[in-house]
This record gives sequence, structure tokens and C-alpha cells, in this order.
Amino acid sequence: MQTEFVYRLGASALGAAALVAFALGGPAPAAAADVELTCAHDQPVAKGAEGYKEIQWQYFKKTVEEKSNGRIAVKVLGAGQLGDVPALIENMKIGTVDCTDISGATGGPFIPAISILSVPYVIENLEHRARLVDTDGPVFAEVAREVKEKLNATLMGTEHSSVRSVYTRTKPVMTPDDLKGLKIRTMQSKAQVSSWQALGAAPTAIAFAEVYAALQAGVVDAAENSPMFLWNMKHYEAVKYYSLTKHLMNIGFSMISDRALAKVPADLRDMVIEAGREGAARGRQYDIDVDSKFMKQITDAGVIVNDVDTAPFVALAVGVHDDLAKELGGEKLLMIAREEAKKAM
Repeated sequence: MQTEFVYRLGASALGAAALVAFALGGPAPAAAADVELTCAHDQPVAKGAEGYKEIQWQYFKKTVEEKSNGRIAVKVLGAGQLGDVPALIENMKIGTVDCTDISGATGGPFIPAISILSVPYVIENLEHRARLVDTDGPVFAEVAREVKEKLNATLMGTEHSSVRSVYTRTKPVMTPDDLKGLKIRTMQSKAQVSSWQALGAAPTAIAFAEVYAALQAGVVDAAENSPMFLWNMKHYEAVKYYSLTKHLMNIGFSMISDRALAKVPADLRDMVIEAGREGAARGRQYDIDVDSKFMKQITDAGVIVNDVDTAPFVALAVGVHDDLAKELGGEKLLMIAREEAKKAM
């Protein structure tokens, strides 16, 4: 009788599973989301040692699910579960990843022009970086155009990682002479390789997840990154010196594929993009907040930190900026970056 009563109230609306659950006295199952988005990145996810991308995408997940009232579900897969950045971009192009990120370095194989933003010393200081990651600024607009044209994706937010410096196994890097012949891991970017060659090093492009093993095995004698990743990727276990060359203030961009955005109900699309922008801002703030914490952990672990006079390195690097920009088709972005540097002074 109870089941028949429920049926008369509208069994077709409740669904068979809900009907049985009600008849047995249990709760009805939660309604499935209309859309599921998969957001993937290559940074650590362990609590307390996570990268900024984990912070931003988890914020995105929470915000989108709450503001859509469950109509959109978000799955976050970090730690390179679906591959490094080039693999994630390829996955986004075929539809197995909906949301991911690129930086000036990692996006180079797909959008050569943005590689100029990851060339050493193009970004001059923290004030300059702040202008370049402004989502209302000219860099965002130019990269958004490139992402739309070449990746069929919509830019959502901007990212940055703390200042990158060189860490080495056997000797510190105090002058450009110390780079001569040094086997250094670089990001998988033609611009990165060319830049380090110009500085006299012997660069080798290696996927991010493989750097620890390469350092341990002596495949490379050096790598470069911010304190966050020197610590949370455990590279400090394989090196002795951290020389503050401060050569790169890497910036990045979060995006959602247009194929994925088209699946989102029209009334929720602006919310999704705004959540992406807010999430990236949370990631940037996290990056700033934890920098000193990770630096202390590095020194406590026994890594020797060296202050470096960066002027000789800057002089070498600046000499190749124009040539690299021309080679990469990044003249416009380099011009914008230089104009923004003047405003940051």
C-alpha cells in the first residue's frame, strides 16, 4: 500500500531507485550532476606540501559545485596522474581533460609566442609580475586571444610561482662562469633551452615528475625552481646548494576547453569562469604566503643557500631577448612586458 501511494504521487518523477528507497524507509539517492568537469594538473597534492595548482583547483571545485547547487560536479586530478603539462594539453584537445593550466614555458609547444614570458629576466621584479598577471591587463588579453585561436579554450585566471633560482649537486652558482657546461634540467620548452645555452649552461629538457630521479642519478647536476618545489618535490634530498639567481618569476594561465564550456548550462557559464579566476587568485596568494616557510624547511634540511649578484646574469640574458622573441613570434608580448615594466618602476 505504501509503495502504491508513493507511485500515485509521481513515481515517474522520483525514479525507480528513489521509489524503492522510500518504500524501504531509506533516503533517496542524490541526483546526478548535469555536467562533470575534469580538472588536471602536475603539481603535488599532499596536505601541507601541495602546489598552488592544487589550492586553486580545489577552490574551483568547491565554488562551482556549491554555486551550481550540484548541477556541475568537478573532479580534480593532480600530481601528474594524467601526465605532465604537454600531455594534459593534448588530453584537453581530445576532450579527456576539461580544465588545466599552461605557463610561458610549458605552453610553448602549443603557443610559441607565450614562451617569451618564461625567458630568464624578462619579468624584472615582483611589481612587474603583479602587472603581468592582472586579468584586466594587456598580457591576459593577448594570451586569451592566442589560447582561443590555438587551443579552442577560454582563459579563466592567471597564476605565478615564486622566484626561481638554481640548485646544484656539487658546487654553487655564483657567476655566469659557474654555469659553463653545467648539466641543468630545464622545462620542456625551446625558449628555456635556448636561454640556458645563451647563459653558457648545457640544458636538458626533462618532465617535471622525472627531475628527482635525474638529479639522484646524475643525469643532470642542476635544476631550477622556487623554494616551494625544491621542497615539495623533495629535490633538496639530491642537491647541496641553492644559489639565488632569481632568474625567473614564472607566470601561468588557467583555462577551460570550449568543448567543456559548451556542456555547462548557459546560465552557469559566467559563474564557472569567475570561479576559475577566483581560484587562480587563491593559488597566487598561497604561493606568496608559503614562500618563506618552504625556504626555512630547505635550510633546515641542510641545503646551503647562497646570495648571488644577479647583474652579470641579467646582462647576458637581456642580450638574447629580442632574438628569441622574433624566433618565437613573441615580439608583441615582449613589447607589452617591457611597457608594463616601465609602469612598475
